[in-house]
Amino acid sequence: MANPPKKILHIEDDSSVQLVVKGFLENAGYQVISALDAVQGVMMARQHAPDLIVLDVVMPAGGGESVFTHLRNMSFTKHTPILIYSGTDQAGVLAKITPDAQTRILHKLAPPSELIKTVNSMLGME
Repeated sequence: MANPPKKILHIEDDSSVQLVVKGFLENAGYQVISALDAVQGVMMARQHAPDLIVLDVVMPAGGGESVFTHLRNMSFTKHTPILIYSGTDQAGVLAKITPDAQTRILHKLAPPSELIKTVNSMLGME
């Protein structure tokens, strides 16, 4: 019997970006759960216990930096890998978030193949 697909929570306020990323990740064999803002993202993380979280930094209702802090302070997501996937450059992200060993940063302009490669690597699927 095959293993169930890894579960990814994508927290992104731009619905068009969310749809595109969801398509790429589902085509790569992942189950994707989407949240459109910071509050919904934290709730969905609690409800679905994702294997990986893909997080935008710039968004309403708390912002990505607030979500990141909440996720790292909650026992059930403290060690969940988080991919910061943002249009903000790395220096801008680092000004808002202090990454840990379970965090990587990828710019939204990276090709889809790099997104999938990074997700695969973070989930040990390479």
